[in-house]
Amino acid sequence: MWHLVSDTSCDLFSLEGGEGIFDFATIPFSIRIGSREYIDDDTMSVEEMLTANESHAELAQTSCPSPEDWRVRFAEPGPVIAFTISSALSGSYNSACTARNMILEEEPDKQIAVIDSRGTGPEVAAAVLKARELILAGKDFREVEQQLNRTVEETHIIFALASYHNLIKAGRVSRLVGFIAGHLGFWGIGIGDENGEIAMRGRARGDRSMVRLMAEEIRKIGLAPDRRIRIHHSLNEKDAQALEEQLKTIFPEAEITIWPTRGLDSFYAERRGLIVSF
Repeated sequence: MWHLVSDTSCDLFSLEGGEGIFDFATIPFSIRIGSREYIDDDTMSVEEMLTANESHAELAQTSCPSPEDWRVRFAEPGPVIAFTISSALSGSYNSACTARNMILEEEPDKQIAVIDSRGTGPEVAAAVLKARELILAGKDFREVEQQLNRTVEETHIIFALASYHNLIKAGRVSRLVGFIAGHLGFWGIGIGDENGEIAMRGRARGDRSMVRLMAEEIRKIGLAPDRRIRIHHSLNEKDAQALEEQLKTIFPEAEITIWPTRGLDSFYAERRGLIVSF
């Protein structure tokens, strides 16, 4: 039995089609707002968490899974594939690698791969779904690991945020860039660069302009070979659907899916943010 495990940056709760072949689990981040801690599991209300964050003046922060959280999952019999948010954005990847080393000290032949997505949200989900495809196709562990790393290299990520408040507080973007991008009614458009860090690409005033600019940026960059586009949104299905319609006219052959963000990505994308992998 294979084991697929991801931190909650993947935005997935479950993965179908693996009965008797693989299982899937997520390890939650935690989000502390004032004295309240929100665990990013299936009981957390994104709406409640975002409202609390918007109304709270104190610094909010996130905590990634610990090495012990990963170690428990890695200790299960069978090959393991783990997926994390970009190592440039969080310590989750390092925690997973530490856990892998702990297991390998006891079981040197244990097969454990830790995949650094170099992104978040839909980019992590794309890697998880690719793993399912490869395992069901009967690929061996080494080939699965190699192809997943290739998928990460080929997949791009772009996002549009109406607020950069949490990214500024976390030091992910500069205060000046965040202010210019996310204030005065502007959407800030950014990409994940080759190092898995955040790079700003432009800004747009109003929802329609944001959708057009995102679609144009995706057109200029081009799709990964699998021609799949995943749109994840933070309580903003309306703009996600508008972007889907724009992209269908540019890439009529692409497979496009829309998915809501879980707690971690909702916290950083904030209300109405869009994150797209392609």
